[in-house]
Amino acid sequence: MKEEIINEKIKIVQGDCLEYMKTLPDKSIDLVLTDPPYGVGMNYDVYKDSEENWFELMDKAIPEMRRIGKMVIFPSCQIKRLDWFYKNHKPDWLMCWYKGSVGSAGYTGFNDWEPHLVYGKNNTTMHDYFRATPEPQDNGHPCQKPINWAGWLIKRATNNDGDIVLDPFAGSFTTGVACVKLNRKFIGVEISEKYYEIGKERIKRELSQSKLF
Repeated sequence: MKEEIINEKIKIVQGDCLEYMKTLPDKSIDLVLTDPPYGVGMNYDVYKDSEENWFELMDKAIPEMRRIGKMVIFPSCQIKRLDWFYKNHKPDWLMCWYKGSVGSAGYTGFNDWEPHLVYGKNNTTMHDYFRATPEPQDNGHPCQKPINWAGWLIKRATNNDGDIVLDPFAGSFTTGVACVKLNRKFIGVEISEKYYEIGKERIKRELSQSKLF
């Protein structure tokens, strides 16, 4: 496991998030915001994105995220899995991410929205519906979330600059870039060295640009 302190607010980790989360105290993270693998055969660098692996990963990751996080938010990955979540890891409530018409066909047509699971609650007031349009992906990661996706959730689920946001499935560190923009503390963990390096450069580039203004 490799850790790097970018500055006093940003720490990134290359390694297994399940092992890293075990090192953190209970409720030490204000917001766990993440985008886990979807279990749909996505072509990731080092992780085999099978449905079987997804169920095993979620069974291990959700208890740890809930233990360390005061609030936890992440996509359901597939709408049909909501029944499994409610039977095995019941959320406190759901949010709707409205993407707009993005051309992604689902069982009955095109998926213009996606449920997000929410566990816990910070001292915040937020709606259960938000819009963030997917952005073109050109950095080498197969499933990058929009900056506005992370930005909207962080801005409303945290209270101030001192709050800590953890992304245990950091990918190309979109959540980290949003934390830089919003001046939040961030810890990102990514198992793939390739995606870790991509994400590190994105964060450093955002930090450099933010210093220009």
